[in-house]
Amino acid sequence: MNILLKSLDLVHFKCFNVLHLDFHEGVNNIYGENAAGKTSVYDALTWLLFDKDSAGHSRPAIKPTGAPAGTMPEVTAILEVDGEPIKLRKVLREKWEKPRGSSIERYAGDTRDYYIDDVPLAENAYKRRIAELIDERQFKLLTDVWAVTKGMHWKDRRTLLAEICGLPEDKQLLATAPQFAELTEKVGRRTVDEYKSVLMKQRKDMNANLNTLPVRVDECSRMVAELESLDFAAAHSESDRLQAERERVQGELVKLTNNTLAAQARNELGALQNQLRELETENNAHLASQRVPVEDKTDELRRALSERKQDVDRFQRTIDHEKRYIADGETRLNDYRARWRAIDMEEFTETVCPTCHQPLPAEQVAEAREAFAAYQQQRKGALLEDSKLVKQGIAAAQERLANAETALKSAQDEVQKAQIALDGYTPPVITEPENLPDYDRRRNAIQMLITDTEKRLDRLNSDTAAEKTRLETEHAELTRRKLESDAVLAKEQTLADTKKRIAELQTEQRKAAAKVEQMDRLIAMCEEFTRYRVQAITESVNSRFRLTRWRLFTEQVNGGLVDCCEPMDMNGSTFEGTNNAMQINIGMDIIDTLSAHFGRRVPLFVDNAESVTHLQPIGSQVVRLVVSEQDKELRIE
Repeated sequence: MNILLKSLDLVHFKCFNVLHLDFHEGVNNIYGENAAGKTSVYDALTWLLFDKDSAGHSRPAIKPTGAPAGTMPEVTAILEVDGEPIKLRKVLREKWEKPRGSSIERYAGDTRDYYIDDVPLAENAYKRRIAELIDERQFKLLTDVWAVTKGMHWKDRRTLLAEICGLPEDKQLLATAPQFAELTEKVGRRTVDEYKSVLMKQRKDMNANLNTLPVRVDECSRMVAELESLDFAAAHSESDRLQAERERVQGELVKLTNNTLAAQARNELGALQNQLRELETENNAHLASQRVPVEDKTDELRRALSERKQDVDRFQRTIDHEKRYIADGETRLNDYRARWRAIDMEEFTETVCPTCHQPLPAEQVAEAREAFAAYQQQRKGALLEDSKLVKQGIAAAQERLANAETALKSAQDEVQKAQIALDGYTPPVITEPENLPDYDRRRNAIQMLITDTEKRLDRLNSDTAAEKTRLETEHAELTRRKLESDAVLAKEQTLADTKKRIAELQTEQRKAAAKVEQMDRLIAMCEEFTRYRVQAITESVNSRFRLTRWRLFTEQVNGGLVDCCEPMDMNGSTFEGTNNAMQINIGMDIIDTLSAHFGRRVPLFVDNAESVTHLQPIGSQVVRLVVSEQDKELRIE
C-alpha cells in the first residue's frame, strides 16, 4: 500500500489561522524561518490521524495562543491510497453547557468531529478506518527518521530486525555447517548458548571435585604410611596365643564352678539382681520425670574460695619463711662482723718463753709474729667468704620474698572476688523428687532375698572362692589384652581398604581430568560457533540495507560476545560518531527497508533538512522541513 499526501488544510491550528499546502510525489520542500510553523505541519498530520503531535504526546494543545472562545481548530488532508483519493477531516469543537439553575453557559471541555470523504463518523469508526490504512506504531516508524535510531531501545531494535530479516536459529545454522556436526548432536533441543551454560556449570563442578582429589589421595597416603608401621604378623601371633589362654582359663572356671547348688544359687542371685536393677531403673525413670535440671554452683564457688584461701596461706608461709631466713642471715652477718673486728684487734704478745719466762730470741720472735699474722689473716678471710655466701642467700631470699608478696596481693584479690561471687550467689531451690509408691518395701524385700542368697552362695563356695577369683581376674586380663590385639588387627583391613581407595581416587582423578578436557573442547567449539553465527546473522541483516550497517555483537576483553544492536555507516563509524546528515540518511535507509517489510509507504517528514545536501533516495514521499531565514511565511516546492 502506497499512501501519498496530496494536500493539507489547517484552520486555527497552532500558529496558523489558515494554511493550504499542496504536495506532489517524490521530495517536497517546505521552507520557513525558525518558529514559522514547519513542525506544526507535521503535527497537524499526526493529530489528524492519531490525536497526537509528532513527538508522540497525546491530546496536544493545538489552539492558537490567545484564540477567542468558540475557536474551532480544523485539519483536512487529501490522501491518495494506491491511486484512490480519500479525504480526512477533523474538527476540535468547544463544548459549552448550562448548569441547572444557571442562565450562563460554562466551558465543559472539547469534543472532536471526524469526517471521511465528508461523511461524519463516530470516533471509534474513524479510528478503525485509519487503522486499516496504517498502524500507529508503523506510521511512527515510517515517518520519523529518529524513531529507530534514537527513540527505540537496542533490544527493541534487535527484535524489529529479527522480524524484518528473520534471523536464523542455531539449528538452521548448525545444519549448514558440517564442522559443527558433533555440536549438533550434543545440543539437542537447547540453543548453543544454553548448552554452553550447561557445560560451564558442569566444568565448574567437575573442576572443584578435581581440585579436591589430590588432597584426598594425600590424606589416604599418610594413613597408609602410618598403618604400615604396625607389626600385623606379631599381632596375629599374639591374638592366637591369648585366645588359647582364654579358652584354657575358661575351661578351668567351668570345671571349678560345675556345682549344681552353687549354679542354682547363682541363677537365683542373678534373677534377684535383675529384679533389683529393673526396680531401680523404673524408680530412676520416675524420679527423672519429676526432676527439673537445676545447676547449684554453691559447692563450686566454695571450692574456688577455699582454693584461693589456700593460695593466700601458702604465699604467706613463703613470706614468713623468707623473712626469717633474711633475719637469720642478718644476725649471722652481724656476728661475722663482730668476730672479724675482734680478730682484727688482736696483737702479737708472745715475746717471752711461756716456760722459763725468759725473753725469746729475736729470730723466734719474728717467726712467731709471722705465724700469728698469717693465722689472723686466715681467720678473717674465712669470715669474709662465709659472709659472701650469707649475702648471696639473703639476696635470693629477698627476690623470692618480693615475688611471694606480689603473688600474695594477687591471691588476696582473687579471694575477695571469690568471696563476693559466693556471697552474691543465690542457690536454686531444689525440690526433691519422690520415689515410686511402695518402692522402699519392694526394694528392702528384694535386697533381703539377695543378702540371704549371697550368704548361701558364700557357704557353698567357701573352699573355691579364692581360686575362682584368681581365674576370673586372669580371664579378664586376657580378654582385655585380646581386645587390644584385635584392635590392631582391625587396622590391617583398614590398610587394605585405604590402598583400594587410593587406587579408586587416582582412577577418578584421571577420568575427571579427561572429562574436563572434553568439556573445554566443546566449550571452545561453542565459542567458535558463536563467532560463526555472529558473522552469518550480521551478513543476513546488513544485506537488507543499502547504507546502514548494524553491529549486533560486542566482543569483550575476555573474548566473549555480548548482544547489542547499534546502527553504523558503511565505513564502520558508530551512529553517534557520524554527522547529522549521515544520521538522517541512515534513518531514511532504515525507513525504506521497513516500508518494504510492512508493505506500506507513507509520507516521510525530515526536520532540520537544511543540514543534508543529499538525501538517501527511497520509494516513499518525502517532506523536507528546511530552515530559511528569508521565508517569513511557509513556502512549499
